[in-house]
Amino acid sequence: MLSRLKRRWRALFRKEELDRELDDELNFHLAREIEDNLRGGMSHEEAHYAAMKSFGGVEHSKEECRDARGVRLIEEFGQDIRYGLRMLLKQPAFTLIAILTLALGIGANTAIFSVVNALMLNPPSIIEPERVVAIWRTPKDRVAEDNVSYLELQDWRTRNRSFEAIAGYESHDFILLNEGQAERIQGMRVTSNFLSFLKVNLLRGRDFQPEEEQRGAEPVVIISYEFWKDRFGGNESALGQQLSLSGRPFTVIGIMPPSFEFPLAPKQNELLTTIAGQGVDLDHRGALLLFAAGRLKSSASFEQAQAELTNIAENLEQQYPQYNKNVTSYLVRVDEQIVGRDVRRALWVLLGAVAFILLIACTNVANLLLVRASAREKELAVREALGASAWRIARQLLIESFLLALLSAGMGLLIAVCGLGAIKYYGADQLPRLDEIQINARVLVFTLAVSVLTALLFSLIPVLKASRPDLNEVLKAGSKSATSARSPRLWRDSLVVAEVALGLVLLIGAGLMIRSFTLLANVSPGFDPKNVLTGSISLTAGAYSKTEERVRYVNQTLVKLKALPGVVSAAFVGNMPFSGSNSRGRFRIEGRPEPEVGREPVASLRSITSEYFQALRIPLRQGRYFNDQDERRGVGAAIINETLARRYFLNENPIGQRISHIGANRNEGDQEQYEIVGVVGDVHHSSLTGAATPEICLPYQQNSWEWGNFFVRTTGNPSLLIKSFTEEIRSSDKTVPVTDIQPLEDAISGSFAQTRFYAFLFALFGATGLMLTLTGIYSVVSYTVAQRTQEIGLRMALGAQRRDVLHLVARRGLMLTAWGIGLGLAGSFALTRLMTSLLFGVTADDPATFGAVILLLATAALVSCFFPARRATKVDPLIALRYE
Repeated sequence: MLSRLKRRWRALFRKEELDRELDDELNFHLAREIEDNLRGGMSHEEAHYAAMKSFGGVEHSKEECRDARGVRLIEEFGQDIRYGLRMLLKQPAFTLIAILTLALGIGANTAIFSVVNALMLNPPSIIEPERVVAIWRTPKDRVAEDNVSYLELQDWRTRNRSFEAIAGYESHDFILLNEGQAERIQGMRVTSNFLSFLKVNLLRGRDFQPEEEQRGAEPVVIISYEFWKDRFGGNESALGQQLSLSGRPFTVIGIMPPSFEFPLAPKQNELLTTIAGQGVDLDHRGALLLFAAGRLKSSASFEQAQAELTNIAENLEQQYPQYNKNVTSYLVRVDEQIVGRDVRRALWVLLGAVAFILLIACTNVANLLLVRASAREKELAVREALGASAWRIARQLLIESFLLALLSAGMGLLIAVCGLGAIKYYGADQLPRLDEIQINARVLVFTLAVSVLTALLFSLIPVLKASRPDLNEVLKAGSKSATSARSPRLWRDSLVVAEVALGLVLLIGAGLMIRSFTLLANVSPGFDPKNVLTGSISLTAGAYSKTEERVRYVNQTLVKLKALPGVVSAAFVGNMPFSGSNSRGRFRIEGRPEPEVGREPVASLRSITSEYFQALRIPLRQGRYFNDQDERRGVGAAIINETLARRYFLNENPIGQRISHIGANRNEGDQEQYEIVGVVGDVHHSSLTGAATPEICLPYQQNSWEWGNFFVRTTGNPSLLIKSFTEEIRSSDKTVPVTDIQPLEDAISGSFAQTRFYAFLFALFGATGLMLTLTGIYSVVSYTVAQRTQEIGLRMALGAQRRDVLHLVARRGLMLTAWGIGLGLAGSFALTRLMTSLLFGVTADDPATFGAVILLLATAALVSCFFPARRATKVDPLIALRYE
């Protein structure tokens, strides 16, 4: 019947004036018309008659047929969309699972790409950023950022020909005294050309003058737009007024524009002053105070500037060997300076991780579509028998896939918005430029592109298989026998193997990050941080310019803190561990030859009160702690740590040895020499990841500083004492601000917050990948059980035991898992090398992590196989044999 109809169609429309292409097109339209008529409820005869009447009763010219073809294609496209939507709505469970699966992958990719786009693809908010570079002073044997002295910065300025301008800057906290109340203000000290280097025009007032950066110049300040609005109400009279900053009067000479920001600074700054406030340090080449940045001339290249600064560094090494021995200069592009190399690498690795999630989601949905296509084989075969071409069927399936992808993209955007909120919250201290991270046009284009790519990825194999059904097999066989072909099963198995391999790579990456974080969190800082509350203070230069005044204030405050209920001990230290600040300086060991230039002993410096070590429970290894007898007299007292003792007194007893020329903050009347009276255990001062460095501690009454931290050890939760702790410090002098009040454990936890942040993201992505992988294994095994119901029933009828059936079904899923693990291991050994810089205490091929992840995945896969296998053992042989 069908062959006879086809012959009639060819005879009817084979006209000499129509070419072969048009003939084929009209045949297709007729077949489509018959199919639509059949759907409308007509009988075969009625459907054929109506179609032939529609096409054969009118003479068509070639142009008319082509016009009709275009209209018909548009109509068919609309019909395909409507039909695709109906098919998706007809199977809500399948549709919902597929959309959620794809939305997870698309949402995760969109969220991480938003971060990558903001931090690495968008240019920083500097005019002509491609010409701006950071300039590092670094050792020759390794690349490490170091500050530069003012005199060396001047040499860079005057001796180069590649830079339009070179500016210096440093972050600095100022104490603003307003109506008797002290407040800490974040600001910067800069060279006079800083704003002109950035090409920033002031909103009001004037810029700094070159002479205002010199030592002894009158203090002037430029305030931010927000500071002007908040403190002066936007009044023009702010210019010329004076601010009391750190005990000195500063004259306001300018107001920055509202849009001003300096992305190289770690925090938003409320005011700028000149580096004249550094005083005598401006004339000392050993005072490494400033960060440096330069703007290249339009005619100079990055490589030319680097070569020129390297040459200048070599000349400075010849002129000033005491300060520039084995020192060179290193240029870093501004975008790389803002987003450090470790952060950039971490973001690329995270983007790779979410790409793996998307691939797993695609393989999962591809498997679902293969199963769904198997169930639709009869429908597709009938459509082909009625004249639909393979392309026509493939187009319908592709449209359904694209509808799925677009719906998933919409939900994925919602997931991305929520994900970005979490990233901004938890990554506030780990990622720069957070306020720039958003869903913008570029991100939307990325999401659309990912959705299209996703549709192609998960639909390619199912569409290829479904668009070429075996008509004879499908039309003469029942659905069960038709779907048991070897080829579709091979495709499904291959997808599961790929899914397991991708999931294993993702899980191993997450495992390495979690293990790294765990090891870091368990590193001992060298003291007991539990139940310790700390707060930072800064003494203004005017009120506390003398050592005796500073010592008196600190001692009075400590007496009050010790009297607080629940306080066990209290102390004061200049440069508290994990406070974010540190001081280093050279020193000499008396009785030894003067060291070679550039090889002088260097140590971190502390100024502490006598109970510091006992309050933090830092163990004493030799000698004694400080006591009240360590006063300001001829020879001072010093306590060193074990690292300094090992490095500089390896075969000697350090107790009784004397050190001098210590580069601490020097006050009038400070001792010239210090006798080592004790050796204490090592302390991690700034980070748990690095080894302890040499350290020298001096008694506060002998070497007092203008800043530091009070801290107390309590019997209970230190957070409960924050209010009384703050009030007692302020009661000694309300002009002294106390800030950064927090439990010491929180400060330590913050030091590895970045590792915790990355570990959290990797763990989240790893868990998502594991869930999707197990879903894929479960779905394939469940489908296999459904297809083999008759076989299982027959086996049980012939005497097979339940354990035999359980083993039969589970073996297939575990075999696929084993193949996937094998492939995943090969990929993991190659890809985890990219994570090396993010790890601590573990290698990229850590056997313990690999073994634990393999065991986890295998166990989870076994559980996924167990439930459908257990369901198979409950098949009733009689019912199974009557199946279909």
